[in-house]
Amino acid sequence: MTDRVELDEKTFAGEVERITATFSEVLGIEYVSPGDNFFKLGGDSFDAVRVMSRLGGNLQIVAIFEHPTAEELARYILHNSIRRDVRLVPLHDESTADGSIAVVAVPFGGGDPTAYRDIFRGNQDVRVFGVDFGDLEVKETSDFSELINKLITEIEKIDADQLIIYGHCAGAATAACIASAIAPTVSSLTLVVAASQPIDNPDAALREAETTSDYEWGQYLRSLGAFTGLTDEEVDGMLARGRRDHLIATEAYRTLTHLQARGMPALVLLGDEDPATPQPNDVVNKWRSFIDVTKSAILSGGGHYFIRTHAQEVADIVLSFAADNRNGGK
Repeated sequence: MTDRVELDEKTFAGEVERITATFSEVLGIEYVSPGDNFFKLGGDSFDAVRVMSRLGGNLQIVAIFEHPTAEELARYILHNSIRRDVRLVPLHDESTADGSIAVVAVPFGGGDPTAYRDIFRGNQDVRVFGVDFGDLEVKETSDFSELINKLITEIEKIDADQLIIYGHCAGAATAACIASAIAPTVSSLTLVVAASQPIDNPDAALREAETTSDYEWGQYLRSLGAFTGLTDEEVDGMLARGRRDHLIATEAYRTLTHLQARGMPALVLLGDEDPATPQPNDVVNKWRSFIDVTKSAILSGGGHYFIRTHAQEVADIVLSFAADNRNGGK
């Protein structure tokens, strides 16, 4: 037994050393202690991608967000061998724990719930929860229905006066499905779909995805600015999740084709420099086939990932829209 404990201690110490060295390399800092917080050292989401790529093991960014020190991350890596389920990840700080507004945000394809951690930051009325798809694989419609049901169960635990469901790019249709499913139990609900060109033929989209190579897929996402500053090796995990997320989105549109998300105010938010939505008016009209579009807004200078570059502007538009339509879903 003593040998086993000693081996465990050595394994843990070695893992901590490996992680601190990786933090140091990525951040360009000569010394990082086991208890140093990665983000307080200056790390951002792109740095987190680099760290996870170097550490291997198909780790996702949310792991370093929830375990930001080398000691915490080492314990997670060494002891977390179970399959990760669909869940909500709280992204707000303790000062907003009693915020009356809750935002549930579905990430873009290949993205991570932590993409939303800076939006609404500093607003004590807002709590943000990012959707983490975990290790989910969507192979049939029933898998998507199970995903929605699990998320609804989590959302129903949130005590808030107002609920905003936000979906970006591939996450937009899933956000609409979540909003539709939770609407009967929420007194004040608004929906925001952003940077998304609706899929009007899910079956054709699936066939196209099956014949699209990883190279072609990666080049398209690069054209949208998805992997700016990252190497090919660093985007492999994001690309695999992006394909998975596209399947989830396709199932979401299949659901919306048969059961539209009606009865709640919805905002379509687009960027005027987003190559994925070159004809904003056409995009808005397409969305009218699935949701009740109450308002559309265009971000000047907004590319596809404007939640990174226009976070404050996005927050202002979303909160203003929600305030104007409070209780509008009933």
